[in-house]
Amino acid sequence: MAAINVYHTSVTTDNLSRNDILQWINTALDANYIKIEDLCTGAAYCQFMEMMFPGAIGTRSKRVKWNTKLEHEFINNFKVLQEYFKALSVEKIVPVEKLVKGKFQDNFEFVQWFKKFFDANYTDAHDYDPVAARDGQPLGSGGKALGPGAGGSSSGARVVPAARPAPPKVVPQPIARPTTTTKPIQQQQPKITPVAHRVPVPAPAPAPAPVHHATTVIGNGHHQNARLQQEIDNLQDLIQQHAGQIAGLEKERDFYYQKLRDVEMICQEPDYESSPAVQKVLEILYATEDGFAQPDPEIGNGDLDHENGVIIDNGNGSNSVGLDDETY
Repeated sequence: MAAINVYHTSVTTDNLSRNDILQWINTALDANYIKIEDLCTGAAYCQFMEMMFPGAIGTRSKRVKWNTKLEHEFINNFKVLQEYFKALSVEKIVPVEKLVKGKFQDNFEFVQWFKKFFDANYTDAHDYDPVAARDGQPLGSGGKALGPGAGGSSSGARVVPAARPAPPKVVPQPIARPTTTTKPIQQQQPKITPVAHRVPVPAPAPAPAPVHHATTVIGNGHHQNARLQQEIDNLQDLIQQHAGQIAGLEKERDFYYQKLRDVEMICQEPDYESSPAVQKVLEILYATEDGFAQPDPEIGNGDLDHENGVIIDNGNGSNSVGLDDETY
């Protein structure tokens, strides 16, 4: 049995956002992951592999630690994942040392690749109960154990993600209470003023009006903050995607620039410099267009992050390669 290999290049940009990735994992595995960083345990990847290729590594799949917060157990889970890759001839190199540290960028890049690998290999040919497969143990930082007998029904595990929208309902409750308390304050104020007959006493009278107004402003503010926070999350996801695309373009630019630089150095050697053919090559290298400024010659080849995209090998040897040859 061999899996369909998937390679990352800068050719495509059809990547999912952080929220879409979490929703896909929680729905498919009846899990409750809250952050991308929580995937550093490696447990979700192991269960996805068993879902796609049941029995590929036999009883070794039972070594997965589902509910763990220890780094050495994270490493154990990724070793199980590597055994799956080896048994299925998957060429992807798993950056275990980076993933187990729980950094967002490393885990986000790897799960983007894994989603494309899953789409290329998964066929819904058999029923799979993810909760029963892990004996009812929770999966994800927000999960709760369902007990060994709860594995027969996966519907119970889906209640956990569904409960997340509940917090917004709490917002109106504290807002409604201050509105009722303002009325007694306004009724008592006239009684105090005539009895005391003091000039400073009426000063607190304007206080109830701002309180009532403040409750309305607070109510609107909560909804406004929730909407703005959602926009911020969406923009951060977009920035992450664009940063990956820009890094890929810069890497390709430096790659081809270095090739041109090597050609230039060869042409400038004394043995070849006087050749007419070499002179023509140099003319092409140094040719410019109107309004075009030559780049700084001391451009370094920085250590850039890997780019997002995918090319799928269909198994017939006719896979196409992206602009850069690096695969991982």
